[in-house]
Amino acid sequence: MNIDWRSWYQFLAIADCGSLNQAAEKLGSSQPTLSRQLLALETQLGRKLFDRSTHGLTLTDFGKTLLEESQNMAASADRLQRLAHGQDLTLSGSVRLSVNEMIAQYCLPALLPAFLNQYPDLQVQVVVTNQASNLDKRDADVAVRMFRPHQQDLVMRHLLDIGIGAYASDIYLDLRGIPSTPEALIKHRILGFDRDKQLEDGATALGWPIKNDDLHFRTDNMALMVEVAVNGGGIIFTHDYVANLRSLTHIDCGFTIPSVPVYLTCHRDVQHNQKIRVLMDFLAERLPRFIADYAGKQ
Repeated sequence: MNIDWRSWYQFLAIADCGSLNQAAEKLGSSQPTLSRQLLALETQLGRKLFDRSTHGLTLTDFGKTLLEESQNMAASADRLQRLAHGQDLTLSGSVRLSVNEMIAQYCLPALLPAFLNQYPDLQVQVVVTNQASNLDKRDADVAVRMFRPHQQDLVMRHLLDIGIGAYASDIYLDLRGIPSTPEALIKHRILGFDRDKQLEDGATALGWPIKNDDLHFRTDNMALMVEVAVNGGGIIFTHDYVANLRSLTHIDCGFTIPSVPVYLTCHRDVQHNQKIRVLMDFLAERLPRFIADYAGKQ
């Protein structure tokens, strides 16, 4: 029996999604095509891999026995791709960078043109996400992260720590006044997250009774939150350099918010890839300097 690896890859996607529609979308295929491919695999094996119901697909006992080895095959295939990619010594082609919304909105527009001019044969693909991209599966080649990565097979550089504070526009402060204590601050219109629990968790650590449900404005888009504050929407907790870039005024209420570490990381299997190295070296030099320059402007 000679089964193409792609069939096992499709099997894993269906098992992971529990739905042919979702698995087809993940694979860039269509539901009818994937359904035919699954039926062909089950015909080759002579047994059903999934039980079908109105609630989706669930693995049969036979399917479960094949899942772990299929996952091991996928991990090996991913590592082979990383190793092959890691030996590339050319400075052409593409390199994929993952950053969060704040870095994407307020840093990269000022930094990337110089990189593109320096390496005109390189294509830079930027993934903007506030979640950690999967470097094992090459969702990105290089990632900038606002936490210390704990995965053992990653190579990382600590670039700097970013200060955070309470800020508002002069428009808002002229209208509502400047709070001078934490108690006065939480009575103001605070802009914060919707589903993200960063603000809630940070407030709890400082002993403040701030909940997302109590906020007058909520969004998980951090750049939007900043721009609403710029236009007089309320008080925001944000990075010092972003606040200074957008001419927000610092509010001193007698407390200190812990800074956020910034790490530059890639998978160890691709650390010698020339495209990845030049991008990491560029960001390691330029990003801390850019942030520090604006963080110091009060």
